[in-house]
Amino acid sequence: MITIASRKISRTLSTLAVAALSVLGSSAMADEELKPAARPWGVYVGGNLGVGAAQWDCDAGCDRARLSGKIFGGKRLTPGLAAEVNYMVFGGMERANDTPRAIVTGINVERRQVRALTAGINWEVELLEGFTNQIRVGWAFKRIDSDLALRGGGDSSVRDYRQAPYFGVGLAMNISRNVRLLQSFDYIIDGQESLYLFTVGASAEF
Repeated sequence: MITIASRKISRTLSTLAVAALSVLGSSAMADEELKPAARPWGVYVGGNLGVGAAQWDCDAGCDRARLSGKIFGGKRLTPGLAAEVNYMVFGGMERANDTPRAIVTGINVERRQVRALTAGINWEVELLEGFTNQIRVGWAFKRIDSDLALRGGGDSSVRDYRQAPYFGVGLAMNISRNVRLLQSFDYIIDGQESLYLFTVGASAEF
């Protein structure tokens, strides 16, 4: 009787062990499938589209918020730190000067387009599984193209170059192993010539 009972217990334990190994094997395979794919290059690229705005003093009127966007790319230095460049395009913004300012500057209306190239660091901190906070700091190189309606009559075109610090924050959401949805705020800090960029977009990593 003892032998029969022992055999039954042994068979039961063997069955449970096989079942447990099967479950663990399935779990390990599932975990492996959910792991991010290997990224041998550590390079990412992407694009965003949204609204850009200038931090202007406005007199007679301002049209300083326009459709704008950026493209960007980066190279990871560590899993959470990357060197990154952004190329930003701000749509045509316009401001009209009141009479006193027009007399001083000689400009009635200014229509401006700005391009900016930024170079800096992107630091990422995981908030929740699949969600990552981004903090970017660096330096911006701006090209400003202005079309001017002059007070004395006639038009003029001026191109100017400026440099300024750059700061950005964002939130990234993983939608697949190597693709993310992005929401970003970028700020080029240059006094009354400062620029804001609020955008959404996506990036892919390789």
